[in-house]
Amino acid sequence: MAKTDILIVGGGPAGLVAAVTARKNNPGKKITLVRELKKCVVPCGLPYIFNRLGAVEKDAMPDKAYATNKIDLIIGKAVGIDAASKKVNLDNRKKIGYDKLILATGSRPVSIPVKGAELNGVYQIRKDIKYLKNLRKAIIKAKNIVIIGGGFIGVELAEELSAMKGKNISIVEILDHCLIANFDEEFALAGEEKIKEKGVKLYLKTAVEEIIGKDKVKKVKLGNGKKIPADLVIMAVGARPNVELAEEAGIKAVKKGGLEVDEFMRTNTADIFAVGDCAETKHFFTKKLNLIMLASVACYEARIAGANLYRSSKDLIKNRGTIAAFSTCLDGLVLGSAGLSEKEAQKNKIKIVSGAAEAPNHHPGTLPNTHKIKVKLIFNRNSKILLGGQIAAPESAAELINLIALAIQQKMTAQELAILQVATHPLITAPPTAYPIIKAAENVL
Repeated sequence: MAKTDILIVGGGPAGLVAAVTARKNNPGKKITLVRELKKCVVPCGLPYIFNRLGAVEKDAMPDKAYATNKIDLIIGKAVGIDAASKKVNLDNRKKIGYDKLILATGSRPVSIPVKGAELNGVYQIRKDIKYLKNLRKAIIKAKNIVIIGGGFIGVELAEELSAMKGKNISIVEILDHCLIANFDEEFALAGEEKIKEKGVKLYLKTAVEEIIGKDKVKKVKLGNGKKIPADLVIMAVGARPNVELAEEAGIKAVKKGGLEVDEFMRTNTADIFAVGDCAETKHFFTKKLNLIMLASVACYEARIAGANLYRSSKDLIKNRGTIAAFSTCLDGLVLGSAGLSEKEAQKNKIKIVSGAAEAPNHHPGTLPNTHKIKVKLIFNRNSKILLGGQIAAPESAAELINLIALAIQQKMTAQELAILQVATHPLITAPPTAYPIIKAAENVL
């Protein structure tokens, strides 16, 4: 039986970052990572393999980091965990003993339980290069494409595919608006306008009743009876954590969530950690279960677990909760969200006050290629501590949402943001006289 000090199961962003962080913190330890696929994809890049990248292979994660950080890479499937004897069984009957184990088994896409979901021409967005190659070939041939789900993957796919010649793209979304699960209405509407300008048809506040066809999909029937022509259907309706391997070993998972972890990313089983999509996430403010599956969150958790493996209790790094910082880009418009939205705050009965501001991304605003930046900040009404923020901006101002995320983590107040010190330049930022984060904070005060 092979042995290692640190074993990571899963080779997505969470697994790779956990391994690299473990190496930086433990230079003398033997580190091994096991993953099923010979090549892994960059999850965030999946919507762009169909047009911008031009090939699935261009979205592959590079493996250079394994050799650079002296991490042993094994291609194989973990089929069992024996926590008592500290070993993992692989599908080739080999076993690997470990001292510390990090589970980064990720998630898989889900389908809606609707008649016709099994027909040829119905796809998901899977993190599998062979599957994605077949999907890309099918998309190139298809004329009428229906995307079920108007979240991030759905709208990014629609925007990407709309740039391909001869395509009729539709989104079917059961909620009132696309992106409304993560943005307040005015920002969701801005995103919808962008994809409608690209010719994408939106069917909102309606469910899919049936996918129609004999052997291959022909139409999609909506809850209101309308039938949409469809050569190809893509389901983008969410994902489910891969927890079965861990549960079979007695590792506890939360209902409708990932593996239960404490604030240091430890599971209920000694020396076993969980990170990324397979681990539960709790909200930064409410501490409630908040199933957020983002590569950025996965990497955040992986850095914590990778650093905590051999630390003493007094030196452990704590996961303070997930801020849920999101961003997307639709035809040059960046939409970003971090922390609580107004809707979430009201749902959790948190008294808030919000302020908004607009400014050009250059100064003076008469400079070429000048566009508006819109910022909305949400504060606790009593303490004036920042709870959340959203932006609609050109690509040059995309990182503003990360500034807002940092301010949330540091629990900055409206007064502190109103006197924020910033670098400005006519060609690259909003003016110092009307910097939108500062102005939004001032408007709240």
